[in-house]
Amino acid sequence: MELSTSDLSTSAFTSAPLKVNLNEHEAEVRVQVRSIIGATGKSARLAYADRRRDQRYPFPNLLYLTPVDRQGEPLVEQTVVVVGKTLTERGLDFYHQQPITHRRVIVTVETPNGYAASFLVDLTWCRYTKQGWYDNGGRFLNTAPCPFPDGIPVL
Repeated sequence: MELSTSDLSTSAFTSAPLKVNLNEHEAEVRVQVRSIIGATGKSARLAYADRRRDQRYPFPNLLYLTPVDRQGEPLVEQTVVVVGKTLTERGLDFYHQQPITHRRVIVTVETPNGYAASFLVDLTWCRYTKQGWYDNGGRFLNTAPCPFPDGIPVL
């Protein structure tokens, strides 16, 4: 199904940022992210330095992105697979081929050795690349239960 800009409600994009006490959940998120970085092997541990506050780790893994509705419920039937770009202890960025119409999503990460974790993410930016993909990123708000009660699906 193709979407045009007239199909997209502006209210989905202009909703106020979610008020979350990040300090309350920061330690739990950092533990999960460090576990993922450690589980992906040596190449992911090669962080590179730049002017940003946090170290970024290359993270070219497939991720499951599940939109979350305004009541905080995951919309599992709208789950898509996106391609990870980089990961930090505060957030991540990734590539995808279609516009994402929700501001809040659950990102589920599965490493090659079977470790999996899910995070509630507030998407804060998006760029359209000249190659026709979207480069999107956001900050971790909290860890989240896996939105797939019967295990991670094959999409």
